[in-house]
Amino acid sequence: MARKQVITQRDFGLLEVREEFLERDDLEARARALRGARNLRQVPTGAVQARPGLLYKRQMPSTSREVFEIRPADGEVFGLLLRNAALSIFDEDGRIVKSITGAPWTSSDTLWVTPVREETLIGGDHGISVLRYDDGVWTLSEWAFAPGPGGELSQPYWAFEKNVTLRPSATTGNIKLTASSPVFTPGHVGLRIRWHQREVTITKYVTASVVRGTVVNDLPPSFRITLDDASGFRVDETVRGADTGYEGIVTRIEGDTIWVATLSYFDGPHGSATPGGAERLASSSTSSKIGTVTKVAPEASLIWDEPMMSDVRGWPRSGTTVNGRLALLNFPLIPDGVAVSSARDFTDFRVGADDDDAIARQVGDDSPRFLHAINAGDLLLLSDRGCYLVALRDNGVLTPSNFNAVLFDKRGASEVRPVSVADGVVFVEAGGRSVVAALLDGNVYLKWSVRTLTEFHYHLVRDPVALCGPATNSVLSEQFVFIINGDGTLAVVSFSLSLKEDRLGFAPWDTDGTFINVAPVFGRYWAIVDRTINGATVRLLEMFDDDTYLDSAVSTSQASSVGTLTVNGAPLTVNGETLIVQVPLQTHLAGRTVHYFDADNYVGTFTVNADGTVDGEPSPVVGRQIGLNFTAEAQVWPAENIEVPRAGIVPVRTTRLIVSMQDSLLFQVRCNAYTREVGGYDFGAHLGTPPERQTRLYRVPVFGRRDHPDLAVIKHKPGPFRILSIGQEVQV
Repeated sequence: MARKQVITQRDFGLLEVREEFLERDDLEARARALRGARNLRQVPTGAVQARPGLLYKRQMPSTSREVFEIRPADGEVFGLLLRNAALSIFDEDGRIVKSITGAPWTSSDTLWVTPVREETLIGGDHGISVLRYDDGVWTLSEWAFAPGPGGELSQPYWAFEKNVTLRPSATTGNIKLTASSPVFTPGHVGLRIRWHQREVTITKYVTASVVRGTVVNDLPPSFRITLDDASGFRVDETVRGADTGYEGIVTRIEGDTIWVATLSYFDGPHGSATPGGAERLASSSTSSKIGTVTKVAPEASLIWDEPMMSDVRGWPRSGTTVNGRLALLNFPLIPDGVAVSSARDFTDFRVGADDDDAIARQVGDDSPRFLHAINAGDLLLLSDRGCYLVALRDNGVLTPSNFNAVLFDKRGASEVRPVSVADGVVFVEAGGRSVVAALLDGNVYLKWSVRTLTEFHYHLVRDPVALCGPATNSVLSEQFVFIINGDGTLAVVSFSLSLKEDRLGFAPWDTDGTFINVAPVFGRYWAIVDRTINGATVRLLEMFDDDTYLDSAVSTSQASSVGTLTVNGAPLTVNGETLIVQVPLQTHLAGRTVHYFDADNYVGTFTVNADGTVDGEPSPVVGRQIGLNFTAEAQVWPAENIEVPRAGIVPVRTTRLIVSMQDSLLFQVRCNAYTREVGGYDFGAHLGTPPERQTRLYRVPVFGRRDHPDLAVIKHKPGPFRILSIGQEVQV
């Protein structure tokens, strides 16, 4: 005799997992997952529901790719939209409050943004720009380093040409600088270089080996020194005066005479003609008494450097603030270089040994390229060859002496910008097919560990181009991390507490168009979307909204959707009510077929005219949503085997699919080739009123294929859609 049994799934926490789980019904992971989870998200109870719809905000230029939230003053929050050679600042309603054109960058693709108190830094290949906000006035200016002693600049310097000597023609005034190899370009004009720690402003390019410049502060002199015995001295080693503390670099030796380029104490060492007598000059291996000391023209020396960041050598491609300092990295020609400002000011990069001095050094093992710096309580440095940690939680204060980057995981990061979460950082692993998280795990030795988030969802990650992290102070009950794929789709994890949860579920989200980016702004998630309108691609700014059931949607309750009747510029009111007039809402969807959803009633589809009007449009109803429909689908893993007492594991046949829906309207159930529409009106309902949302069980018979049947619950029309459980009635 055939036996029947109902197998019910109430936990969908893993959402969509890889198709290879088809024959693994013995795994607990499959029991918490779906075969397909298109446009779904999980809720804290374990149920799943359709993703939020997208509320239309505005049309944007086609080069717009990045949106950031900025807080330039207490209580002031804005959205920053970057595009090629321009930027726009918008408010919570999507209204542009300021546009700045003629920005110094040509492309917005590689820009990075970090707030520095009341300023916002925008960096990229062009350099670093500063966006300032002062009592409602926005300005964009070029980054400038703080002034240093004697009119010098507090900028970091780097020896890019370590094997090339440089000889100044004099120590003051307008001089000529001659290099031993061709290292200069016309781009050096206007930059400052340092020779023996003193600056020279380049004023003229002569040849690749010769430039002219103006000395900012006197350059150190060179000296010809005779010694009692110079046999133990060597070229390029440091020598010191025993009495004066004089320091210099030996540049050449002839017999018992040496030439020294000064490092410190410009008066030179004491020779035999000095009152009080000569001192001894010492190197690392010998010393000798000094005879004569003669000041000579500056010697050619290897000790010279140029700005660490410039149009000639490139600019940092990542930055963050940490411990009251600005950390910059991903320098084009210094892959493992890190520059950290002083504690005195974010624009002060004067390097030294004092606790408040700046830091500029190479760190890491095996020559990594540091791509991203993230302030996560500790400073995390993500490279293409591993993850590094600069511990700050215990030390408290970042100083040159305790700046120590320690490798804590060998997995490298890609160029995709990471995002911060409450307990760590999410980034795309080098190679671009796996998304991982660096999480603070409390390990007494390492403190940080890295875990893979997409182990069961590898198929959803397709050449990611961007990430979006959780929104601060989100109005939604769940938090989201978005992976923006190169094909214009999203892979989205929704979670309630932490990414440390045992298993996280990703679901694919798509729309009628392609997603370009998603960003957390104003406590919500804003999307940049390309849609086809009248045969052309149009870029739109839209916002995920829990109460919206369509994409690119507008509502007759939106302030922007009505025109206020005015008299002499003042709103016209009757009995305290402002009179409004309906105006076309759908101009951004001209030529498209749109869906109308009125409260709990699906009205139908209409075509939008070029002017935004709709022929045959129903009379306006406050709260009506108008936009593009999207499909949500929960595809179920079939129950194919069960354990029977005394018989063991036996195959079964699914005879009915049982779906528990909450506050839902019309939807579809697909069982193999048979698709049935259910929900909506119930028996005895009044057909002249909109259907009521229902919470109930629906049972649909399953016919056809027994092996791996295709079972799915589908939202095919706009409206609420939440699945509490899915049961399969099986027959042994």
